[in-house]
Amino acid sequence: MRRGLPLVVCVAAGLAGCFTIGDSKVPIGTVSLPALRPAVERTLIIVLPGLGDDAQDVKDHGLAEVIRESWPEADVLLTSATFAYYRDGKLVPRLHDEIVAPARSKGYARVWLAGASLGGMGALLYEREHPGELTGLVLFAPFLGNAGLLDEIRASGGPRNWDPGPLPAEMNADNYQRQVWKMVKGWTSRPDLARRVWLACGTSDRLIEDVRLLSPQLPGPHTLELPGGHTWSLWISSAKEVFSRIRLESGP
Repeated sequence: MRRGLPLVVCVAAGLAGCFTIGDSKVPIGTVSLPALRPAVERTLIIVLPGLGDDAQDVKDHGLAEVIRESWPEADVLLTSATFAYYRDGKLVPRLHDEIVAPARSKGYARVWLAGASLGGMGALLYEREHPGELTGLVLFAPFLGNAGLLDEIRASGGPRNWDPGPLPAEMNADNYQRQVWKMVKGWTSRPDLARRVWLACGTSDRLIEDVRLLSPQLPGPHTLELPGGHTWSLWISSAKEVFSRIRLESGP
């Protein structure tokens, strides 16, 4: 993605306020937490923060501990993939070169990418550029685009019937949302890709109706709605349930 994600997009989505932008000129910072019960076949769960958060914020909220309790055989890697990497159009290549590729070289058999809010969009952007390469995605109340595009998809009857129109091969700040939804539409004919995606959101979250546009593209059990809003407490509760389910499906 050559051109960055405009700040106005996040402000319009109601995701912004007082937050840390970060610095894309430095390597993506990480906080690593080893598995509580190491296994021969190693699993890594990489976490992208929401807008305004970094790896330490995610750790302080307790998400990593909940993930490890739900999947004791998995290592957890919290990242400081902050807004600056999106803004400067560097998120996907930096995430791949600095986080995902090194993890693969260390012998991880399974690599999952989880993201909350803006981090959920980050996970989808990575999937758009590297389809099927990750073991799977976990999206907590992901930011899925601006109201105009989402209303267009909704008016078409959902992504299956929606026509994204002609799009250039290169994703940029002007078309990244449409590119992501074109990928989602493609899951209709690629259920193997859709089966790798899990989705969780609060029923009173301001993004719930947008999330419900995405959920029909996924297997029914892979969408979880819990009472609550756009909050860390909701994401932590849903993480406990989601990662427990994934572990049961995957085997330790």
